[in-house]
Amino acid sequence: MDPAIAKELAALRQEIESLRAESAGARPADAAPRSAAEGDEHGEPGAWIDQLKELIATIEGAVESAENSVVVHPIAGVAAAFAAGLLIGRLTKQG
Repeated sequence: MDPAIAKELAALRQEIESLRAESAGARPADAAPRSAAEGDEHGEPGAWIDQLKELIATIEGAVESAENSVVVHPIAGVAAAFAAGLLIGRLTKQG
């Protein structure tokens, strides 16, 4: 995995853990976690942390898959990146 991506994912994980500790507040450490239906003290669902972890795992899997594909077929990887750049350029073109 690209070191920059790995560093960013580590930073996101650390932020998630700090948010989890922050949202736990005065709740004892051995208390059972709240379900998504219960929510937290701000009325937001507590399951967003789990969803964020799933998203991070999915992104990691996609990045690893893309890396493996580029290693096996480097020219196709460059062509796909070029095509994606053209598509993004056309979609964001003003005028």
